[in-house]
Formats: sequence, C-alpha cells, structure tokens
Amino acid sequence: MSEPTQYDHADLLARDDKYILRPWSKVNEPLPIVKAKGCYVTSADGKSYLDFTSGYFVNQAGHSHPKVIAAATAQLHEVSQVSGRHTTPPLVNLAEKLVQITPKSVDKCFFTTGGSESTEFALKLARHHSGKTDIACLDNGFHGLSLGALAAVGSEKYRLTAGVPLGDYVYRVPTPYCYRCEHVDDCETQCLDEADVTLATRPKTTAAFMAEPVQSVGGICPSEKWWSRMDGIRKKHGLLLILDEIQTGMGRTGTMFAAERFGLEPDIMMTAKGLSGGVGSMGAVVVRAEVGEKFFAGTTPTNGGNAISAAAGLALINVLEEEKIPQHCAEMGVYFTEAVAALDDPYVGDIRFTGLLGGVEMVIDRATKEPLTKPKISVIQDSLHEDGMLITVSGPLGNVLRLQPPLVITRKEIDSFVAALRVAFDKGRTA
Repeated sequence: MSEPTQYDHADLLARDDKYILRPWSKVNEPLPIVKAKGCYVTSADGKSYLDFTSGYFVNQAGHSHPKVIAAATAQLHEVSQVSGRHTTPPLVNLAEKLVQITPKSVDKCFFTTGGSESTEFALKLARHHSGKTDIACLDNGFHGLSLGALAAVGSEKYRLTAGVPLGDYVYRVPTPYCYRCEHVDDCETQCLDEADVTLATRPKTTAAFMAEPVQSVGGICPSEKWWSRMDGIRKKHGLLLILDEIQTGMGRTGTMFAAERFGLEPDIMMTAKGLSGGVGSMGAVVVRAEVGEKFFAGTTPTNGGNAISAAAGLALINVLEEEKIPQHCAEMGVYFTEAVAALDDPYVGDIRFTGLLGGVEMVIDRATKEPLTKPKISVIQDSLHEDGMLITVSGPLGNVLRLQPPLVITRKEIDSFVAALRVAFDKGRTA
C-alpha cells in the first residue's frame, strides 16, 4: 500500500492566496482540506474537523460514500461527457428516478450544472410558458448568485454585488419569520393578507411565485397552515408555483423533498447541491410537461447532465432510500434541537431545525431578541474552529449558527458539537 500523500499546510495557503480569487475573507478560512470521510474532513496539518457545512450542503450521505465513489468510478471507464444533443444511460436513469421521487405534478427534467443555473432556467420556463415577465418571491429568499437568480435574492448585500441595477421584474412578499414577527395579532394571517394585496397589484404581468419550501438563510420554516393558504393565494392570482429545492432537497429536511411536508404540487422545481453526491456539479429543473412543452432554451449548459455526475447522483438517491437516511435526518434534527435547548444558554434565542436544515439564532437578550454582536459571534466561531467544528453563520441578521451536517451524523457527534458550543458561548461572554 502506498504512503498517503504529504502536503505542506503553509505552502498550500500561500499559493491559494496568490492564485485564487475568493468570494470572502475570514480568519481561519480557507482551510486546506486533503481528506474527507463521513462527517469529518482533515486539513493538511493533520487536524480533523466535524463538518457542519457538508461541503456547502452537498454531501448528504457523508463525504466519500463508497457506493457513490464506486458508481462514479465505474462510469468514468464508460463515458464521461457527451454533447447535450445526445444522452447516456446514467442520465436517463437519473431523470426517471427524479420523476419518481419528486411531486406528481412534475414529470420532465432539464439538466444544468448547478443551483444558480437551475434558477435561471426555471425563470425562463415560467416566463416563456406564461408570456408574462414578473416573478414574486419571498423576503429573505436565496436562489443563487448569477444575475437573474440574484434579482430574486432577498438580501440587498448579495444583490449589490452585481454592481448594476437588476431590474424590477422581481418583487417580494413577506417571509413568515415568526420569531421576529412584526405583526401583533396573527402573524400568519397578517403577512398572508399583505401577500395577497401585493400579488393583486401585478395581475397581468406576474408569471410565478417562487420560494424555498424552507428558507436556507436562517432555517425559517413556514407552517403547513401558511403554505396551504399561500398556495391558494397564488392559484387565485393565476401564478405558476416554482419551488426552489436546491438546498432543501435530497433528504435534507427529513423527507426526500420538502414539498412532501406541505403537500405542494409545483409547476417547476429546482434541485442541485446534493444531487450529484458531491461528484462534479449537477442541477436539474423538474417541470410539469405542459409548462416545458414548447420551451426553447437556445442551447444547453455544456456540462449539463454529465454522465459521471449522473451515475453518482443515482447512486446517492439509492443510498438515501436503502439506508433510510431522510428518516435518520428527521430524528437527528429533533435530537439536535433538544440537545441545544438543554444548554439553556442566554445566547440561544431560537432553535430552528427542519430535519438537518437550520441552526441557532443567537441573541444578547432573550426578552428583547437583540441580535448577538458580530465581535462575539466571531469569538464563538473561532472557538468552535479551535475545537474542530466547521460551521458558517447565516440568517436575515447574520446571527444564526448555520448547522447543516451530512445527514448521517450521529448523536455522539452532535453531543461533541454541543459540548464545544457550551465552551464557545462561555468564551463569548468573557470576550
């Protein structure tokens, strides 16, 4: 057996800094990762970390799952990439499987190379089919960072990265952010009343309502009651339903797709992130046949439907089903919630997990819900990093610990994180 490859930690960081343009800069990032298995990654200096980012939410069955690796490796010896004018057995098999596991309302697949691209084609499909230009979406929604997708993103900070006006064809209705609800009576009723009124202002130009079933930024999960009425409102106004399952799909919320939780039947649905099992980059738009019937995309993404990624994706779906990983994910979400709640720490304002999508909203004061300050959040992040925990921070106010580990995480691993979180909170108070 050959010796494992040795890497120079400092050299990798120095050359990364010299040659790679990064989207952000933070202490302790980037981390030069040289090995990943299950829920752990290992840096070039040999330190092991529990990965609560899942490689940015793609490694649903854990890093380097043997069945996913085997499927991708076998396909590499057959065919890797063909023109989008043609097809391959793994692509056909994956498309068939996606139609089987997504809501019954969608039955055709258009393949892309990732989430933002899937959003772009979903918008094109809706506008082409309806003959209308406008798209309604939710405050705080996240749909990607390419120009069309960015216009639909709730965060002004993200939208400003475009450097140019993004147009006004996308408009927003209130997010049911119940923890910080501005309404004094029934927030579900009042924010939906506002949505109804807003949608009525553009009846002749609005093509669709687009939303994540559960919002990835901050883990905000609408209730079944909210979704039931919202779905009725968009139907009343004659809008297509575009569901963004890029981050909520592939078992992340405790069901294969979050649409199942609310009984939603979209006209268009996007998926990506975990679709290819972490092998390459793949996304898909699954669409009602009638909506896609006369669609002309112009051309196709060059690497859309890559055969190796498709083989890996099909293997991933089989693993999720055979090992009952979505069910395990649902159980771990409940366990994670209970474990963090048991800390009874003053910094914990709200705990939001739908399966393993969500996190912990941190506050200075539980009564006022004043967000925890950025300097203290940085201390907490750094402490967790020192204790071998990879996490990100998210949320509408930037104060939510975003905790989305591989769906195979165990109780013992969650306990390790909660113990590290206790230490981190204590350091935050003394900083």
